[in-house]
Amino acid sequence: MLLPILSLLALAAPADTITFTGDLGFVNTSGNTEVTTVNVGNKLELAAGGWGVVQTFGVIYGTTEGETSTSLWRGSVRGDRALAPRLGLFLLSEFERNTFAGISSRYAQSAGIAAKLIDASRDKLNAEVGGGYVWQNATPGSADLTFAMARGALMYTRTLGEKATFGQAVEFLPNLENGTDLRINSETSLTAPIAAGISMKASYVIRYDGLPEPTFEKTDRILTTGLQVTF
Repeated sequence: MLLPILSLLALAAPADTITFTGDLGFVNTSGNTEVTTVNVGNKLELAAGGWGVVQTFGVIYGTTEGETSTSLWRGSVRGDRALAPRLGLFLLSEFERNTFAGISSRYAQSAGIAAKLIDASRDKLNAEVGGGYVWQNATPGSADLTFAMARGALMYTRTLGEKATFGQAVEFLPNLENGTDLRINSETSLTAPIAAGISMKASYVIRYDGLPEPTFEKTDRILTTGLQVTF
């Protein structure tokens, strides 16, 4: 597992810089329909000992008429090491639980090369390519899986005006042992400041699974809005 390695990297030397970002969104309706949805997330970034380490965590949980209708939990720890001004290595450890897509737990460990294709003042485009391994535990009624995977990703960021930002990220995760099993994750986001350290953020996520668990759909779409705090 890469998670213990990345944790040791983060603790091996005093942090040069630390940045924390938290997200919070809440929706509640009553009357003809009772719906409650909460999305909470965090991103912790630190630079120490020549490594950049990023920890993320996010939850989207919702109920409809008192019954759980959405439950998505995700977490990751990532380490980056520069090899050149625009080229580096990354190690990535991820966890996911999405019972409403038939996934009780999914652990993915990967590593690869990261490149800065565009690094201008307002526009940034990064690309990543690598591979790893997945341990996937399904909800009752489906089979557990372990398989090798490849990983490719593109991340674009555009600064709008003084502080607002637009972001687009796409991640491709093919199963190297089954060509039908291709996962694609896309996130489009817009962040606009409303006060010092506080922003409004809206994001639209598309999660595609070419080989979903039996009885489940191939595509999930998630729209979230809320406050973002950075310090």
